[in-house]
Order: sequence, then C-alpha cells, then structure tokens
Amino acid sequence: MGIELTDDEHLRALAALEAIVGNNDAGLAALGSRGEGERPLPALLAEYGRHTLERILVAAFGINASTGGGEFSRLVAELNADPQARLTFLLTEALRQQAALVGDDLATAKRIGISVLGAVHAFTDADESGALTLLRGLRNEILRGG
Repeated sequence: MGIELTDDEHLRALAALEAIVGNNDAGLAALGSRGEGERPLPALLAEYGRHTLERILVAAFGINASTGGGEFSRLVAELNADPQARLTFLLTEALRQQAALVGDDLATAKRIGISVLGAVHAFTDADESGALTLLRGLRNEILRGG
C-alpha cells in the first residue's frame, strides 16, 4: 500500500476530481495553490488514485478487516496474481512517476485526475454523474471520520 493520506488531503483530492469532472479550471487552480507542507496537486492526485484503486481492488477480492490467516494470504496471492490488479498497480506507479516530474503543473494534474477517474470508471462503471455521486460519498465518509 502507498503513503497514507490525511483527511485534508482526501478532501482536497476529492474537490480537485469534482472540479475536473465539472470542467472547473478556476476551481482546480484554487486547489493547486498549496500551503506549506502540502503536496503538489499532481502528486496528491496520483497518491489519491493509488489509495482509492487499491481500496477498490481489496474490496473486489473480498479482503476486509475480518479476513484472517490463511484466507487473507490466499486472497492477497490471488490479488497479486491477477493481471487487471497488476496493471492497476502499474498505472498508479506511472501516475506517481509522472507527477514527480511536473511539480505544480495544473494541466498534468488534470490529466492525472482524468486517468484516476477513468480507472475508477473501469471498476465501477460509473458515468460522470455517478462519479460525482461516488466522490461526494467518499467525501462524506471522510467528514464523518470513517
């Protein structure tokens, strides 16, 4: 698994993805302005994509907090052997590498966000409207402390 995201990072990434879906470049630019210690938006979106896609994969393979022992090991081995999962890991690593090269470039942030949304769509089959609903649900989960 990747670097853990703070609640504020989750919320900033979700807001950026909402801005991307809504084609709100002014909103994206506002989210691209960062304070001290905040990650550049491309890096944040790449890490958020890794985090979200790993959560989706883990759930798709039936791995949860109550999965234990041999069952856990078997499911993780299945996940790691699955070609779609391996391609997803490769995609998220490619996005992280791309983000590392561009600093605060908003055009790249938007492209990374589009790639993350496309990957989420590939797993969930959510259209743009569904993607916004999903993003809002994830935001609400963060705000509730879950």
